[in-house]
Amino acid sequence: MNRLRPILMAALCAVLLSACVQYQSKRGVEVKWQSDITEQLHKGTSTRGEVLALLGPPSQLISLEDETVLYYLFERTKGNGYILILYNRFTVDARYDRAVFFFDENDILSDYSTHIHAPEDD
Repeated sequence: MNRLRPILMAALCAVLLSACVQYQSKRGVEVKWQSDITEQLHKGTSTRGEVLALLGPPSQLISLEDETVLYYLFERTKGNGYILILYNRFTVDARYDRAVFFFDENDILSDYSTHIHAPEDD
């Protein structure tokens, strides 16, 4: 029995040191670029100020030669995993909602594009 004690202790430690993990994170700008909002914007007439008033500050402001770009991004990540002594496994599912708005040198909206994952995509 004395010889089995270290083996049993090692097995007990292995079981106690293993774990399952689940996590979820959300980062970025709150998604406000649904079609009912973007329908209020018109290429060639809407201004950068109007977009900022509707959507708030962007994730990123990009300055190109004759254009300015407002880039909005929201990220949702879900995952789970197993942490064992000799084997670890993780699964991660990341979803990105994004919107990009292009403005000319006069801060007039020249083009935009949006993408929002549908609830069934989750």
